[in-house]
Amino acid sequence: MMLALLIVLAGVAALPDAARAQPTTARPPGDDSARIAELEAEGKALRAQAEATYRAAEAACHERFLVNRCIDLAKKERLDTITRARGLEAEARRLDLAERQRAADAARARAIDAPPAELPPAQVLPVAPDLPQLPATPETPAAEAPAPSASDSAPPETAPDAARIRAEREAASRAAQDETERARAARDAERAAERRQAEDAAAERAAQAERDRARYDERLRKYEEEQAGRK
Repeated sequence: MMLALLIVLAGVAALPDAARAQPTTARPPGDDSARIAELEAEGKALRAQAEATYRAAEAACHERFLVNRCIDLAKKERLDTITRARGLEAEARRLDLAERQRAADAARARAIDAPPAELPPAQVLPVAPDLPQLPATPETPAAEAPAPSASDSAPPETAPDAARIRAEREAASRAAQDETERARAARDAERAAERRQAEDAAAERAAQAERDRARYDERLRKYEEEQAGRK
């Protein structure tokens, strides 16, 4: 029975290695979407394999003499497989975050480097005819030419065009900010998932230690009862 159980566990554990050995389709540089989907699928397959293997091993353990020892080995095998699945899922999350960050950086660069829209040509106004200048006298000094105003030297710009340009830049800035917020939320979710995984592993170790103490106490109690019965 032990040999059959080991053969089952070894055969199922070899499935992910065989799947990883298959050739994958080449993808263009910078395109991580296919790799992300591949890692997520492998992670789900490993989790499903871990549960199926544990259920089969647990059923076989009840036919053995050392049931608890057999179940503990099956649980360890399941935990090892789930750990491998978590590694694949973490890599998929890392690639997804990197892709989101690249999209946010590209949107921010487009918002900064966007050239202003071309303005319509300025309308040429008719020039007023020159008036004859009166000769200067002591009572009437010569008239000075008016200085050019700031409005005359500034490039013409209509109010609707300026409003449209501001609206386009504000929209691009908001899109970049939204993408940054989504990337930050994804990073927070990843950290929370890692904390939950660490807590689950710690809880599993604590439960295993409690079961070991209970078995030790039970053996000690039986030993003391046997010793007391012999006296």
